[in-house]
Order: sequence, then structure tokens, then C-alpha cells
Amino acid sequence: MAALWSWFFVYAMHLHLSLIQALLLPVGTWLLYVADRILDGLRSSELLRERHHFHARHRTTFLLVSAFLVIPLAWAVATHMRPEAVRDDACIGFFALLYLFAVHRIAARRLPKELAVALIFAFATAVPAWSRLHAGKGQLAPAVLFFALLCWINCVGIEKWEGGKSHATTHWASLHLRAIVTMIALLSLAAALLAPSRGLMAVYLAALLSSGLLFALDTRSSHLSPLQLRIAADAALLTPLALFPFAR
Repeated sequence: MAALWSWFFVYAMHLHLSLIQALLLPVGTWLLYVADRILDGLRSSELLRERHHFHARHRTTFLLVSAFLVIPLAWAVATHMRPEAVRDDACIGFFALLYLFAVHRIAARRLPKELAVALIFAFATAVPAWSRLHAGKGQLAPAVLFFALLCWINCVGIEKWEGGKSHATTHWASLHLRAIVTMIALLSLAAALLAPSRGLMAVYLAALLSSGLLFALDTRSSHLSPLQLRIAADAALLTPLALFPFAR
């Protein structure tokens, strides 16, 4: 999903990524995800889900694969990544490490984990496009914020459907999930109508479709298992696949 939205932002802003540059984000995101899951698995807690237990059971394999990927990732960063992107990613990486430290040293329900994950994920996804723009950053910024909202409400929905204990902000949002996704949908529609380019219009329409799918999913949540809901919630953010042809 990170790679898809990253490429979508790049494509919508009429920019270009080489193949190696395009692979940096998905590999880096996967490594961070694995680190988070392995650290979760080190704790004994009733809050752990099957995905945490799966990573705990196969910890050695994940660590070996991660160690194998770190070397080519470091090489690609050193040789193919733009200095501006390195600077921006270093800043986001600092906050990601701070998040990992905090969430695994403090009770998760005391931290707005879903909001932190959404912001870090959305901003990291936007870096390849953001770092290449000399003008137009002001046009891209609202689209990135819309994507951050989608990521946040996606995490909120998953937490709601899995029934875990969560931060007060997540609990409040879960109680008003349909109202929030409706607001996102209406704002996305307005932004699409006012978009300064066809590419950004496509981004806002993707946000509109995703919010509609999340709304529909919540209405059907009692008929699906938590695992099915989690998969469907992530699938709801794949709407750029349908809008790439209209982004230019």
C-alpha cells in the first residue's frame, strides 16, 4: 500500500522514479513493520493478535531476511536516493524510531498509536514526490493530509473491529467512525472539484472512494471476522489502482 500511494503521488505530480528508487519505500516499510511485530511478540499480553504470534513463531526467519535486505537497502540509499529525500526520510525515521521506543516501553493504550502510525506512514509515503518538487509542495500537502486521515481511520476501524483496548482518541473515533469517514468523503469530493490539476483530482477521488468503502465495511462489520475486516480495510485503500489512468 505504501508503494502504491507513493507511486500515485509521484505520478499525479508528473514526476519520475527509477526502479531502484521505487523499491526503497516498500522495502523500508516492510523492515519497519517486521521490527514492530517482533518487538510486539517479545511481550506477553492479551492484546497480541495472530499476526503478532506469527512473527514471534518465525522470528529467526524474519530477522535473517531483514538482515539480508538491509545491505542492498543501504547501498540503494547511498547511491540512488536524492539528498533531499535522505534528509526528509531521516527526519521521519527519527520519529519512527521514537514511536517504536515509546510504544514498546509504555502501555499502548496510553499512546495515540493509531494516529502516530498514520502520520508517519503518510508522510513517509509522500517523501519521493515531496523531495522532487521545487514548486507545487503547497498543492501536494493537502492531498498528503487526506491520505493521513484515511490511514488513521483505517487503523481506528481495525482497532474497533478487533475489540482491543486503545487510546482515548482512538476510542472516540471508533464511536464516530461513520461520521468521520463521511466527513472525509465530503471534503475529498470538494477538494477534487477544486483541484488545480487532473493528477491531484485523481488523488482526492481515490480518497473519496476509500472513505466510501470504509463506511460500507463498517456497516457490514457484524457479518465478517476480525481477520476478514482487517484485510478488507487495507484493500479499501487500494483505490489508486482504479485511478492511475486518469491521473495524467
